[in-house]
Amino acid sequence: MKLILVLTAAALTLSACDVVQVVALDTGRDAAKAVVGPIVADTIPGTAASVLTDCIIDNASGAEIIALGVQGATPENITLVSDILARPETVTCATNALT
Repeated sequence: MKLILVLTAAALTLSACDVVQVVALDTGRDAAKAVVGPIVADTIPGTAASVLTDCIIDNASGAEIIALGVQGATPENITLVSDILARPETVTCATNALT
């Protein structure tokens, strides 16, 4: 009986961690998107900027999303956005979304 209780408690704890992690990632993505959107819009007009912003966020690592969301539009993050945009996966995403 104790083993069942311990396993149940462990499962519930892990589930809670997953929920917190998902919420944190969503919040980080939203914050990063708020930074990336204006950076992209400075050079790409219209709806293409929104599509490119989504592709950049989708192809950024967790650490990059945090850096973008926390640090804002620093010169380093403007370069980071450009670097992410140049990745083959991001180019493919953008090409598929814009054609």
